[in-house]
Amino acid sequence: MIPTLRLMGTLSRMIMNEGNQRFAKYGLNNNQFIYLIRICEQPGLFFSQLADQMKMDRTTNYRAVQNLIKKGYVTKTTHPDNKKVRCLYPTATGQAIYPELHAYEDWCAKLVGEKLTAGQQQLLFESLALVEKNVQQHLES
Repeated sequence: MIPTLRLMGTLSRMIMNEGNQRFAKYGLNNNQFIYLIRICEQPGLFFSQLADQMKMDRTTNYRAVQNLIKKGYVTKTTHPDNKKVRCLYPTATGQAIYPELHAYEDWCAKLVGEKLTAGQQQLLFESLALVEKNVQQHLES
């Protein structure tokens, strides 16, 4: 399984590096484009929800979002029912570049599945979902 694990890491780094290069023109680096995609797709997301989705520690998540706020892509507001919770929303600037970010994500998905049948794509998804669940269970215990 070590070669498989290394291959998954290589594929992930290739896609992230390409995305970082493409979106450097917007000042998005260190995979910040991924955070912005999630916030655009789920306006009102809580910091903790974003960290859970990204499988990232809260401190790293907070720093990434703070950078997006400083760059004018995201705004943070207090939740109306719970003053301790901060909700994240894309700004008009963030929403303006979202179509390009989404197009990149779509291109990556097509590239990854290009030579796979629909059945192979489904099997790959199911296998990776099982692996992710297994790893998460072991890391949480």
